Amino acid sequence: MLETSKDILYLVISFCVLWTTVFLCWMFYYVMRLLRNTNQIVEEFRVRLQALTEAINYIRGKVEHMSGLMTLLTDGAAGLAKKFVTRKAEQWGQAGADKFDEAAKDAVSKAVAATAKGMRGAVKKMKR
Repeated sequence: MLETSKDILYLVISFCVLWTTVFLCWMFYYVMRLLRNTNQIVEEFRVRLQALTEAINYIRGKVEHMSGLMTLLTDGAAGLAKKFVTRKAEQWGQAGADKFDEAAKDAVSKAVAATAKGMRGAVKKMKR
């Protein structure tokens, strides 16, 4: 079987090719496992990111809904308070209108406007 040194060389080369092939197969196997694990991690990250995005959108929707309700409620309360203050001021002004001159009526109107403006400012602060 081994008659010349050339036969030994061919035998050594064949073993080297065999071991190189085994090493390359082993290396490709581990590279593929690494890529598969990386793909699984990325896919899990995408799923969790999607769940987080859905939760944030849900919370954002609830906050916007509550903000809209609070705006409606505060606008209604401000309008009601303005109407009440205006009515009381007019009643008070009409009860003693014959005692006041035009300057006093203007002062009452300005006071009503200032009160309404103060109420709007308070409502805006409540919204925040």
